[in-house]
Amino acid sequence: MIMELDDIKKAWQEIDALKEKQQINENRIKEMLKKEGKTALSKLIRMAKLGIFGLIPIGIFLCLISYKFFETGGYYMMWPLLMLFLCILFTPFNIYLYRLLKSINYSGMTVKEVSERILKYENIIRRINMYDKFFMIFYVGIWYYLYYKLVFGSKIIWAFIIFMIIMCLVLAVTIPFLYKKLYDNNIDRIKESLKELKEFEDKNI
Repeated sequence: MIMELDDIKKAWQEIDALKEKQQINENRIKEMLKKEGKTALSKLIRMAKLGIFGLIPIGIFLCLISYKFFETGGYYMMWPLLMLFLCILFTPFNIYLYRLLKSINYSGMTVKEVSERILKYENIIRRINMYDKFFMIFYVGIWYYLYYKLVFGSKIIWAFIIFMIIMCLVLAVTIPFLYKKLYDNNIDRIKESLKELKEFEDKNI
């Protein structure tokens, strides 16, 4: 009888040990999935920071290299000032994106809550990407045109014209590529980690 009780006690201890080991393994898997999502999230946060501290210096730099526009005055100087104004205008918007991303807490939020914030961020970025590409090509094209008129007047300088066309084409390719690499890929990693985390939690309910 004593032997049977000892065997039962030993069996329960083994079961408890297995349960504890399984729980540790499950926690490790969850932490790995969360870590993958956090890594991608931190990259998006860095991009938001870059937007906060980098946009206005970019606008000022464009004004500096457009000094001929200011020397001429009139509508010429309005073009670089427009970009500076937009850079200033979008700085608070980047602060909003930064706060939105920083509000995401993998440890204190459910998968659904994190997913809702990421989806909101993704929708905003997609809209920006859609308009940003066309605006930048249009803006740079006009900037080159105005610069061409100031420097060359009515002369036709094919080398510069071809250069302007190539630069606009490069922008058309580069902007979507950068958005995909810096934003879309990281958003997809977060969504994938959330999907795997949700599936893992559902299996262990």
